[in-house]
Amino acid sequence: MKLGVPFILCFLLMVLPAHSETGYVKDDIEVMVRTDPGARRKIVAMPTSGTRVEVLETKEGWSKVRLPDNVEGWMLSRYLSPGPPNEVIIASLKRENQALRQRVKTLNEENPRLKSERSDLQKALAKQTKTAGALSASYETLKKESSEFLALKASYEKVSKDLAERTQRQGELEEQVKDLQNTRTLRWFLAGAGVLFVGFVVGFMTRRPKRRPSLL
Repeated sequence: MKLGVPFILCFLLMVLPAHSETGYVKDDIEVMVRTDPGARRKIVAMPTSGTRVEVLETKEGWSKVRLPDNVEGWMLSRYLSPGPPNEVIIASLKRENQALRQRVKTLNEENPRLKSERSDLQKALAKQTKTAGALSASYETLKKESSEFLALKASYEKVSKDLAERTQRQGELEEQVKDLQNTRTLRWFLAGAGVLFVGFVVGFMTRRPKRRPSLL
């Protein structure tokens, strides 16, 4: 019974797959992935250093892995590391450093242009601010002049209306004066005609021959 328990545990460890984790082929080498654990098993793949694999199971110094192309096989566990190899990290850092250097170079080249654009924008802003101030002053002047114009217009319309009324009144007075003059002229004419008529009658009567006294 005592011997059976360890045997069962060893059997279960050999049969049950370990939990899946990520590993990397380390060092600058090509590792042989075989069909089963053992140096004489058939080789199915030879991943290079830095290849990312999925560790499916480990057993007696060997690890069952799945390659990026989904090929599965066994390789020696000592060729795996939990993180990328130093060569891969260094290469990645070199690429990032080169990208940063290129970015710095681009920024240095763009810096004079950006400064020039900033200066132009500041000048344009100052000009627009000056123009806005002038427009504001013009608006206030126009507003004031418009107010004065409206007052002047109202005064002009009032004077024009008064002038029109006085002109009309003057015309009416002139017509009345003209009628009055015509009436007076007619009266003088009638009066003169009456005087002439009376003079004519008196003259006629004074020229009438007197009767001679009758002898009888």
